[in-house]
Amino acid sequence: MKIFIIAGEDSGDKLGSAIIDSLREAFDGSINFVGIGGNGMMNRGLDSIFPMSDLSVMGLVEIALQYPNLKNRLNQTIQSILDEKPDILLTIDAPEFCFRVAKKIKLLNKNIPIAHYVAPSVWAWRPNRAKKISEFVDHILALFPFEPPYFRDVGIKCDFVGHPIVTESLADEESIAEFKNEYSLADEPIILCLPGSRKSEIDRLMPVFGETLEKFSNILPSARFVLPSTPNIYEYSKKYLGSMPKDVIFLSPEKIGIDKYLKFKKASFKISSLALAASGTVSLELAANNTPMVIGYDMGFLSRQIIGLMLKTETVNLVNLITGNRNIPECLGANFKSENLFLEMVRVYSNNQNQIKDFRTTMDLLGQNNEPPNDRAANSLLKFCRNFKMV
Repeated sequence: MKIFIIAGEDSGDKLGSAIIDSLREAFDGSINFVGIGGNGMMNRGLDSIFPMSDLSVMGLVEIALQYPNLKNRLNQTIQSILDEKPDILLTIDAPEFCFRVAKKIKLLNKNIPIAHYVAPSVWAWRPNRAKKISEFVDHILALFPFEPPYFRDVGIKCDFVGHPIVTESLADEESIAEFKNEYSLADEPIILCLPGSRKSEIDRLMPVFGETLEKFSNILPSARFVLPSTPNIYEYSKKYLGSMPKDVIFLSPEKIGIDKYLKFKKASFKISSLALAASGTVSLELAANNTPMVIGYDMGFLSRQIIGLMLKTETVNLVNLITGNRNIPECLGANFKSENLFLEMVRVYSNNQNQIKDFRTTMDLLGQNNEPPNDRAANSLLKFCRNFKMV
């Protein structure tokens, strides 16, 4: 059996690595992998036709500058799939690239079944995308339990396989002790500041986050504040430290090395009493660690108006969406103000029991006590491939 897999970024390589392991165990016979992947997938036997980093381009300007190279890589990928004639094409996230490939393959060779891992967020905005996707994707592996109906309704086979967050290890006692010792921490409250990983997010969120946390430090002077910087954003973020409370713990791989950074970041998530965070998947990391949270986010005025018109949900927080509750407060758009964030932080810090209950529900619904997501994904993929050939 031959599977062509495309991953366009590190998160996709991580998912791809896990499903390759599971496919080797689940499939009774020889199985070969070719496609595009990072070190994780290549270490598991994937023959990558070019470096995955060639696809890791973000931002409109960057994409425009790299367009000739991206177009060449797109054509190279399509031709490689046609030449390889795989038993199945599996694309992982990165819809901007993957869906262009899938569209062309479906046009040129309808005998190649196409599956996509990580469902696009049609539930949040542009629900009509699901119908368009049905024209070139046959099967979807969804991370969230509420996603399959959106795709089944337009004729796409879709299985909920679980989210990889449920298999992530949490900080152990040794790591926590090392983190506390490094920064002379005892039992004082730890407050996390998580303003996102992009420069545009840092610029837009950090001034308001800093002002909010300064207010919070006035009513809880014993608190220590932790700001985990993502790789390559350390120097850029430093200019905002002046708006933060004194003695903020600024975790950065550039300062302490990547291994210690990852260890200490996990430890900070595990022992924090509260987090002020940007909207995004970080809410699931916090939920896995039972860390109460307040969410804040904003974007440019024009983007805010456009997204506001297209958004189809009253909440964008994943914990709220998964549980159906609204216990995670969100200060978004016009409500993204320090006074609003501060009041929500005080409220949640005083009473977080409903959030803690929702965290347990979220992890259960994401598959924490079931078969590992990568195994479920592999079994779903193999079943789909068998059924496709029978049609």
